[in-house]
Amino acid sequence: MRARQTWLWPPFAAALLATAAIGLPASARVQSRDAHLCATQTPNMADQRIAACTAILNSGRLRGEPAGVAYGLRGLAYLDRGDIAHAIADFNQSVTLSPDFVPAYQNRGNAWYARGNYGEALADYDSAIRLDPNSASPYINRAAVRRDLGFLDGAMQDYQKAISLNADKATVYSGRGQLYMREHDYPHALADFDHALKLDRSASNYMLRAQARQASGDTGGALADYGEAARIDPKNVGALTAEAGIWRKAGDNDKAIAAYDRALSADQRSASTYRLRAEAYAAKGERQNALADINRALKIAWDIKLLKLRGVLRLDDGDIRGAMYDAEMMLKADANNAGAFALRGAAYARAKQYDRALADLDRSIKADDSDALPYAERGQVYLAKSDSGRALADFNRAIELGSVSALPYRGRATIEKAKGDDAKALGDVNEAIKRDPRPADLYFLRASLLEAKGKKDLALADLDTALSRSPDDLGGLKARAQIKQSKGDFAGALADYDHIIRLSPRSADVYYQRAQAYEADNDPAKAMADYKLALARDPHLLDARKALARVVAAERQALLAERTAKEEAAKAAKQAARDKASGKTGAAAVDDDGKAAKPDPRQAKGGAKKTAVVKDVAGVEKTKGANDPQVTASLPAKLSGPTGKHADVHRSSSKKTRKPPLIASRAKKKKLWRETDLRHAAHPQRLRMVKTTHAADKHKTYAAAKAEPQQPAPQRRVIKRNSRFTDIWKESR
Repeated sequence: MRARQTWLWPPFAAALLATAAIGLPASARVQSRDAHLCATQTPNMADQRIAACTAILNSGRLRGEPAGVAYGLRGLAYLDRGDIAHAIADFNQSVTLSPDFVPAYQNRGNAWYARGNYGEALADYDSAIRLDPNSASPYINRAAVRRDLGFLDGAMQDYQKAISLNADKATVYSGRGQLYMREHDYPHALADFDHALKLDRSASNYMLRAQARQASGDTGGALADYGEAARIDPKNVGALTAEAGIWRKAGDNDKAIAAYDRALSADQRSASTYRLRAEAYAAKGERQNALADINRALKIAWDIKLLKLRGVLRLDDGDIRGAMYDAEMMLKADANNAGAFALRGAAYARAKQYDRALADLDRSIKADDSDALPYAERGQVYLAKSDSGRALADFNRAIELGSVSALPYRGRATIEKAKGDDAKALGDVNEAIKRDPRPADLYFLRASLLEAKGKKDLALADLDTALSRSPDDLGGLKARAQIKQSKGDFAGALADYDHIIRLSPRSADVYYQRAQAYEADNDPAKAMADYKLALARDPHLLDARKALARVVAAERQALLAERTAKEEAAKAAKQAARDKASGKTGAAAVDDDGKAAKPDPRQAKGGAKKTAVVKDVAGVEKTKGANDPQVTASLPAKLSGPTGKHADVHRSSSKKTRKPPLIASRAKKKKLWRETDLRHAAHPQRLRMVKTTHAADKHKTYAAAKAEPQQPAPQRRVIKRNSRFTDIWKESR
């Protein structure tokens, strides 16, 4: 802040006017007019004031203290014009000619302060206070220098002294309010800023109160004050960018970008505003707009911060070479630039050169611990090295510092998911996708979190989005297939499993999962085929072996049930035919005319079972079969059959031996062959053992036969012709 004296001592001014008026009567009015213009303190009339003071000094009519006052007034005009060198020269001349002229010391102190010579400024303010200890203005100016130098206690004493001198000026209260803000005493700061606004409703005072409100958490009041400052001064870029900063912290990048647009309308040559808008575009995920703003800003000013931001965006785009180029350009401009080391370390980290990356990132953090980039990248390196504790600490720090990259959010979400904190992980993944919606792995990660929460439809949508960006991701295809299978979409699940098998045909697990899908889709044949393929690739896959046995057993049970059902149906049909035939026989005893019907000779010859009703000892009637002795005894001999020892022989010979049914068709043959294959598949070890045993038995039999001594073959006896039987018989004996 540059405070300046706004008044002159009346005696000196009167003396200046009186002295300037001495001369010829014709020139008296001209000298008087120049004197009045020289004593004017209007900043926008600095050139006219300088010309008037110069005319008076060149007239040669001023000597001593009046001349010193004139030099002091011209020095103030130079200071208002920004010509610090000429201002200090005139103030030096003024102090020399008029050593008691207090405004000359104070205004020269302001000039030294504007140049950055704080020691010289304090010395001049001390001189002004020594010459006039009851004037508040030198205390106010000295307090501002002490405040900026960090001497807060001395600055507070000067402000208190100025207020005690009844200095009813806004600068006193606004200056003391800034001291309270440095001490985080926001209530007292707001009280001072309110008092300053009562005295001077300027844009600068609204800005100060907006900063205090923002620091105290009153974002609504801060936005109102920034808006009022921009209304009072439409060209106030600081008010507009501060308003945009509040919207950015609130996460509303659209409103932030709108505020930056208004700021750029006020000043289209502000490189810093382009950089801030580029950061907002990057946080919104509009990377092309961000890069366009950075390139515009670099045309205005070759700024290291712009190079760093462009390098970060290039890193997120996978352009490691471009990021490395920007880092090297930064190091050429400043060999010890912390941001350059951060960017180069990030490039090394993306290239998986972790040792070189850690060296640069550590150096950057040591030089500047307020930069989010090195923390985010170092956290990623620690995560790659499985040091999740250090990685989480770095990710948290990067997010606290306002990282525009999605990297720290994605890394922290990964760690939170591993710890089981799915709610926090989901929030970080959402924020990462908002900042950079392009990477497929973010959608894969969010899909797994949504599936764990039971939101399968949302998870399936994320998997579709991710696979549209990375169609050959095996993990994503498997996850989508499993979700589709759980929802009953077997066709979709099988399509994904087919895709996985085309990409990785040696994976036993995928065959096993596709077999489960076939089994759930009631296709046991394909399920068995896939279970066998899974076991062929991994014989130790016990789940596949158990599943295969289960499917084989179920298929065999189904075939047996089907055969049993057919046999039962055939038996039922035969029984129905018999029942129908016997019903016709009983009914044939009386014909339609009511006469006794003739017995069917076929039934008599058919050997139908003969029954008789007899009474037991108690007189109860019982039905006896044809083989019952009581019934047989009552039947004629022709019908009763043989008795005695030949009866059993007769019965056994009367039963016809049933031959096994011939296979009627090729379909039945295939069915029997299938049953045989199922039995062999269910017990493959037993089949191999039986085959091996048979082969061994054959080998043993052959070996035993080979080991036995060979018996000589019996010689045939030649029988001569016309030999008599008695001769042959004798020879044989």
